[in-house]
Amino acid sequence: MTAQSKSVMGLVDFLRNSWFLIAFIAGVIYWAARQDSSLDDLARADSRITALENRTTILETGIGQLQIKIDTIRDDVALIKSAVIR
Repeated sequence: MTAQSKSVMGLVDFLRNSWFLIAFIAGVIYWAARQDSSLDDLARADSRITALENRTTILETGIGQLQIKIDTIRDDVALIKSAVIR
């Protein structure tokens, strides 16, 4: 055997004996890549939630104003009823 074939065989033996370490490192790299993409998803979700909160606030304000108008109309109708009944 030549020195080059011995070094190749040594490398093959090293890889065969350390497959678990290689799989672990690949798993860590995959996990880190997934976490990085998850941060983008979280940022998008956060901006969507903020937009929805703003829309909800606007709708609640509008509903409150409508409720005040409805109460005023209800009071006016009650006054008209009482005036007609008399």
